Amino acid sequence: MTRTRTGTGAWITAALLAGAAIIAPAAARATAGSTAAYTTSPPATPSPTPSPTGSPTPCPAIQPPSGQNTPPTAPGAPEIIQVVMTQVRLRWAPATDADGIACYQVREVRNGAEYVVGTFGGTVTEGSVTLPWPPGSTRSEVHQLYVVAVDTKGAAGPASASTSVTVYNDVVYPPSPSPSPARVTCRVAVDSSSWWSGMSTSITITNTAETAVSGWRLTFAFPDPGQKVSNGWSATWSQSGTQVTAVNLDWNKTIAPGRSVTIGFLGSHTGANPSPATYSLNGASCVR
Repeated sequence: MTRTRTGTGAWITAALLAGAAIIAPAAARATAGSTAAYTTSPPATPSPTPSPTGSPTPCPAIQPPSGQNTPPTAPGAPEIIQVVMTQVRLRWAPATDADGIACYQVREVRNGAEYVVGTFGGTVTEGSVTLPWPPGSTRSEVHQLYVVAVDTKGAAGPASASTSVTVYNDVVYPPSPSPSPARVTCRVAVDSSSWWSGMSTSITITNTAETAVSGWRLTFAFPDPGQKVSNGWSATWSQSGTQVTAVNLDWNKTIAPGRSVTIGFLGSHTGANPSPATYSLNGASCVR
């Protein structure tokens, strides 16, 4: 048999149940409000933006010329927008191609070899490339840059007209050791022999002045661009273009009046091996 609560006990029970029914939704709303106040949604991921200076896909392998594939037209000559140290920003007019342009390559010819100094996407017509510093104590170096378009089938079009860019050396090291500031009088005797594509040269430097030379630097220029110094002796040898420099070592830095030092080098040539016309010691011309 089920008993029914009556009287004061029943009233208290009903009141407690009614209060619980009112408090529970309020607590739930308070908890929900607390969660909303301290929880933040993650920021929306931005849509990727194509880089104005890069290519999202690599340039296709360049294919040999084919009659079935017409290569792109030549882009416009690159225009220099900005030069900051060795970084150069360029802009060029686009090429056209029925198959679509896959990429643009900024190129230059350096020391007889062609280099790709920057690759950009097929819709990019402006970007930055980084060039090498001028070597050693060379104050500046001129680069001839041009642009080539490659289509989606790997056909490379003709090169654009080239643009000259001069990169300046940020640090020019002084010669070491420093030559004597006084101009000197000197004489050189040159003995050179050649074979096939090689050569051997011996140079005797005589101080004909009345004072000693303390620290010397001999310079001359090869008449033919194919002449190169490979290695040498009794001096520190270097070459930039056709200009050759020999700097004294510690043990032969001083040339007394009427005394001589003999230095030499081995080198190569491309068929012509003419002798340099003039030699200079510390900036003063030497007689032969």
